[in-house]
Amino acid sequence: MLAKKIVHFAAIESENVLEIGSGKGVLTKLIAEKAKKVFAVEIDKNLVKTLADLHLPNVVVINQDFLQVNLRDFEQPVIVGNIPYSITTPILEVLVKQKDYFKRAVLTIQKEYGNRILAQAGCREYGAITVFLNYHFLVKKGFVISAKNFSPAPQVSSIVVSLTKKPLPFILEDEEKFFQFIRGVFRYRRKLLKNAIINYLRRLPAGIEPELLKKRPENLSLEDFHIIYQIATQHYVYNGSR
Repeated sequence: MLAKKIVHFAAIESENVLEIGSGKGVLTKLIAEKAKKVFAVEIDKNLVKTLADLHLPNVVVINQDFLQVNLRDFEQPVIVGNIPYSITTPILEVLVKQKDYFKRAVLTIQKEYGNRILAQAGCREYGAITVFLNYHFLVKKGFVISAKNFSPAPQVSSIVVSLTKKPLPFILEDEEKFFQFIRGVFRYRRKLLKNAIINYLRRLPAGIEPELLKKRPENLSLEDFHIIYQIATQHYVYNGSR
């Protein structure tokens, strides 16, 4: 049973769990068997009643949009959820901003999106979101779920991944500007880095290693981007319009 497999991958051991989008409670019931307490966050009022009718003694049903939840209220929970594709990025952004307030997140997301955050430099799936998440988290692949396992069946398969906070590889003076720079360069991912930077900044800063300039953005590691950013922005002020 897939729900059991997800709970096993989440490795829940008498911990608080916050479940995103609990639905009819299929996964909730299994989580409750392993968890100290489950906070079942569900935005649909009809499903909230269904969840409440299960009468699970260690489950607290919360009728709220997860994007509005303050994670510091839940005593370092493990987060588990089946995430709709349309709000995957906003949810990941919430998790980054509130990463100090949860232990780890185990998410079922669209396989294509999962491949992007799991990608290594040089892969076609590798992009700005890969770099962003891997700066903050250790991202681990769980397993793929075929579309036929859902009802109604979606057009694509899903993948289960975990996000665990890790020590930052380096400290940024302005994190938003750093990732703004990376997103800007990745607009020209198929160009050589030299041309990508010129297209984005309208100039080529002096001092970037020639070998790096010959690479494409999709071939650069997080550390490469940091080195390039430090050089590129040394005498450059962002105007917020790029």
